[in-house]
Amino acid sequence: MAETPETNMGTNTEPQGGEAAKGGNGQEPNAQSEGQESVTPALFDEPKDPDGDKAEEEDKEPDKGDDDGKDEETPPLTKDDVAVPEGFTYDEELGKSFLDVVNDTHLSRKDLVNKLVGMYAEQQGKMLAAIQAADTERAKQFDAEMAKEKTEWMSQCQADAEFGGQAWEASQAVIDRGCKQVATQGAVELLQRYNLNTHPEIVRMFYRAGKLAGEDRGAQGAGGGKTLNPAEAIFGESLKGLKKEEA
Repeated sequence: MAETPETNMGTNTEPQGGEAAKGGNGQEPNAQSEGQESVTPALFDEPKDPDGDKAEEEDKEPDKGDDDGKDEETPPLTKDDVAVPEGFTYDEELGKSFLDVVNDTHLSRKDLVNKLVGMYAEQQGKMLAAIQAADTERAKQFDAEMAKEKTEWMSQCQADAEFGGQAWEASQAVIDRGCKQVATQGAVELLQRYNLNTHPEIVRMFYRAGKLAGEDRGAQGAGGGKTLNPAEAIFGESLKGLKKEEA
């Protein structure tokens, strides 16, 4: 029995024109269309470092801190936190204003400093005003006391046994004469400035000087006698020594 030659009619599944589909060179056509970007398969990527990925994740995580992400609020300061120096008393009003500023968490450092400087300047202004008011009050009190003392001294002069009482009216002319004899205008103004012009002992000094001046004129009118100098009679040898030095 003659063998039938094998044919590929039953086994050839390639469509006709297969060579043409492959191209003239027999190669498969390019699956990537012209104009499309090339895509590198993930298979060809470099292996990732598991520790590096973990570090990146840790960098992305928020800083939880020691309190697991909860901010610990600082309690506000109170007057018990303020150390008052020895010898000073805590000022409730000023202390409250100070604590309100330092406890204000919305203030920047610059605003905080400016607030405190403003408070200091305001406090200094109040202190200066208080000092000036106290000085004015003391001056008024001093003037009132001196006026009272001057009135009391004048009453003592009017009642003095030597030049007061019934002789007061006549004694005033003698006092004026003695003042002109021994006191300069500057000395009189100084006595008036310190309210000593009515002191009984100052008035007594001028009264006696006036009497000596009057006796001197009487002695000269009578035709003799030693000339009396009221200043020398009052100040004694000290004035004589001063005159010798001037000579």
